[in-house]
Amino acid sequence: EVIRSIEELKCRSFHPEVVKKAISLSLDEGPRERELISRLLTCLHPTPLSDADMEEGFEILLQGLEELSIDCPDAKTMVGSFLARAVVDEVLPPAYLSTQNNERPGDPVVEKAVSLLSREHCTARLEHVWGPGDGRPVAELKTVLDQLLKEYLMSRELDEAARCVREMNASHFHHELVKRGVTHAMETADPKDALDAMSALFSFLTKNAIVSEYQVAKGISRLNKLLPDLSLDIPSAPELLSEFEIMVKERGCLPSSPKRVEVASPKPAENGTAQ
Repeated sequence: EVIRSIEELKCRSFHPEVVKKAISLSLDEGPRERELISRLLTCLHPTPLSDADMEEGFEILLQGLEELSIDCPDAKTMVGSFLARAVVDEVLPPAYLSTQNNERPGDPVVEKAVSLLSREHCTARLEHVWGPGDGRPVAELKTVLDQLLKEYLMSRELDEAARCVREMNASHFHHELVKRGVTHAMETADPKDALDAMSALFSFLTKNAIVSEYQVAKGISRLNKLLPDLSLDIPSAPELLSEFEIMVKERGCLPSSPKRVEVASPKPAENGTAQ
């Protein structure tokens, strides 16, 4: 339908604007919509939108980013991700980024794209650059959570971790973030230090209204139910979990009026993926 509409316009000079407009509109939407736009650009290339149309469209977008950033503070980061994804999808040639790097030295958008493309297994990662909020199954969401948490434990960058959690667009699943975060921390060489870092992360997320106190409490409730199994691999798990609960209470991550958090029994997903 989109291809037919573009062809019916019979206005090739407007093709770059299609690229610019599509990406601009998605910046105010969620990960699912941005994934759809990335796929749309792939479908539109090389016909009806040529290499030149794509390159000019991104050029127009980059020129207007300052204005876009007023209404969407994360615009530069997201456009950097669109650039890198377009290179992986062969919508843009790698040489385009080299040219932009020379013409815009130090540009944070271009540097973001280059950084994403320089990572190990960048193709696989960029195929999922918009996270599981694009409608992917729960099993894949868990994989993304593991990657996010492990990278946080290495870097301790709160802002970057918070951005990733926000972009996942899965607030109903934040209890899993807590459960997996605490488990990963317990498995490190220095679990107490790692748990302190995790409590700092959940404090940052709750104070910035990214993760609710209820979800933190639910994650801890699930961990308490799993303690017998956790203790088989991590004998000190009960003591470590007790210490973690004290940390998050002191940092104000739990509801002020304690109430029992019920954990529903896992149900099979409709698409058959494991919960």
